[in-house]
Amino acid sequence: MDSLTRRSFVKSLGLGAGLGAIPAAGEAQNKNSAPDVPMPPPVVDPKGLRFRQVHLDFHTSPLITDVGADFDASAFTQTLKEAYVNSINIFAKCHHGMAYYPSKVGPVHPGLKFDMLGEMITACHKADILTPVYITVMWDQYVAEQHADWLVVDENGAVDGATPLQPGWKRLCPNTPYLDYVNAQAEEVARNYEVDGLWFDILHYSSYGCFCHYCMQEREKLGLDSTKQEDRAQHAQMVILRTLDRLYTTVRRYRPHAATFFNGQVRVGMRPYLNYYTQVEIESLPGGGWGYTHFAVMSRYVRNFGLDYLGMDARFHRTWGDFGGLRNQAALDYECFRMLAQAGKCSMGDQMHPRGQLLKPVYDRIGRTYKSVAEKEPWCIGARAVTEIGFLSTSTSLLPGGVATSDAGVTNILAELHHQFDVLDRESDFSPYKVIILPDAHRFDDELLKLVQKYFAGGGKLILSHESGLDAVGKQFALPEIGLDYHGRSPNQGNRGDYFEVLEGANEDIEPLVQFTYVPGSVAKARTGTTVLARTWRPYFDRTYKHFSSHHQTPYDQPTDQVGVAQAGGIIYIAFPIFNAYANNAYRVHKLLVRNCLRRLLPRPLIKTDAPSTAEATVTEQDGRRIVHVLHYPATRRAPDLDIVEEAIPLANVKITLRTEKKPLHVYLAPQRRSLKFDFNDGYAQTVIPSVEGHQMVVFEG
Repeated sequence: MDSLTRRSFVKSLGLGAGLGAIPAAGEAQNKNSAPDVPMPPPVVDPKGLRFRQVHLDFHTSPLITDVGADFDASAFTQTLKEAYVNSINIFAKCHHGMAYYPSKVGPVHPGLKFDMLGEMITACHKADILTPVYITVMWDQYVAEQHADWLVVDENGAVDGATPLQPGWKRLCPNTPYLDYVNAQAEEVARNYEVDGLWFDILHYSSYGCFCHYCMQEREKLGLDSTKQEDRAQHAQMVILRTLDRLYTTVRRYRPHAATFFNGQVRVGMRPYLNYYTQVEIESLPGGGWGYTHFAVMSRYVRNFGLDYLGMDARFHRTWGDFGGLRNQAALDYECFRMLAQAGKCSMGDQMHPRGQLLKPVYDRIGRTYKSVAEKEPWCIGARAVTEIGFLSTSTSLLPGGVATSDAGVTNILAELHHQFDVLDRESDFSPYKVIILPDAHRFDDELLKLVQKYFAGGGKLILSHESGLDAVGKQFALPEIGLDYHGRSPNQGNRGDYFEVLEGANEDIEPLVQFTYVPGSVAKARTGTTVLARTWRPYFDRTYKHFSSHHQTPYDQPTDQVGVAQAGGIIYIAFPIFNAYANNAYRVHKLLVRNCLRRLLPRPLIKTDAPSTAEATVTEQDGRRIVHVLHYPATRRAPDLDIVEEAIPLANVKITLRTEKKPLHVYLAPQRRSLKFDFNDGYAQTVIPSVEGHQMVVFEG
């Protein structure tokens, strides 16, 4: 895997299997192609992680008797090759607790008559397909039924998971002898099979931690208070770290070069676990409760760890185990292409039928997406995102899959404005960013105050909103440079928001009306020298049962001397939780207000485009070239909880203006290698994309 040659790289792209869409160097694709446009060399990714993975579930009840009856190793790998798959996560143990190899530790599935794991590994390796192996950890139905004392329980003594009359899983605690059992299974697989990696699933506690007697007793010994959430969270992290260390050490003993990944801790705040990860995989099924914003946030966070990462989608219409449901082709395309656009690689989830056959229509659809991914890979291998804005996440959750509301708001606004940005935590390096946004709720304890002061002293610029910038107790602003005095929270809690008027200097494209915040904010007044960009208005009265007017908020009455938005030097403060408000209301005025504030702090953004807000535009860098990705797959809400992408909506004549250090040598479309005319002026290269059919890359070479 680490010594991939040029020949095997070309083979892994699928070029020997009929992929004819990439012309040879110097070969014109059509009459508009330019032979002098360089074809990127087949760069070998030093980390060896491949772009086109399938994550194959196989959670199969022991009541099903014909497991693997139709499995054919040759047909299995042929289906994968025809779908341009070059890595597949295959299963050693499923959530039912069944093993799919001749295990001496746990129960082998009673309906299985052969070593399915072994046959898959052998066949895939012959076909040059990598085989990370899946082992579930905290869900194991067989063990849960045998050892009730190993189950995670909540503070009321209830089991974490399905109740006695519900179908579903119960969570097991690795702070029990159960960890010995799982570790023995991992050792058995790593010792006996030529695995390319171990993929451990379901490894997190719920927000309350665990109250099994093992955890209660250990916290007591450690002097931790089980009544305190922070103590339980500290203990949960200790248990997870101990579990990762145990399993990682076992894998390394037998497979020192194998990949290791632990699913369940991919969230903001996962840095303590990174020593045990060789790559990060973002499980994010838009139809399965994650939505489209989750990946947009998490990709911009994990890509800065120095590890390879994959986005994980699935072929299901909704979520895992959705037999009979198939994701729209345009959705699969969009979800994989945006992984490339965010400097990531692709993983597609599936679940094999119990009888052991991969379904041809499913892999036809995956193959259409992965064929296009293969064509685009030469411009994606080793690419990194180019950004200039960072925002400090507000997430404090122990759980994967969730996105803090303010994080969603910042991400949606910046993506719709086509800004290039990353998601940060307190351990991130702030210095590379021209602007850092601290959304809505970042009170400054001593640690955060020092981080921000160091960044600001180095010439960085800040956007703060609502409680961000206050001291730890919320009494006053911690940064004197903010130029404001704090007077507490808005008195308009019943009105559920405040009125504001945007003033000259921040009012571009905003109608001259008194606007509403849709969420209560803070009361702040400007000191001398601070520029007020928006002022608040008071309503006639707050809305209560004693006095109200009309259906919703009471109308505004008079302007106040309180700031809605203010700027002091390189700091702009917005007095209400604008990012939370945008996540919940998507009010365009809020987005325009943030845009106008950014224009004051970042007058020369990395990229400018006339693409609509429904288009995504990102910038990556690779070997001296910069690549602009433009995607246009507008999602529409067609079910109460489901956004649907059914087709790409073409765009024509999209103007792209990219800030560059010098005039590019070439500007061209990829993978088409079609040259584009461009202008270069004042440090910006400008071109026009004739057509965007879903996803288009534009390469600024040299």
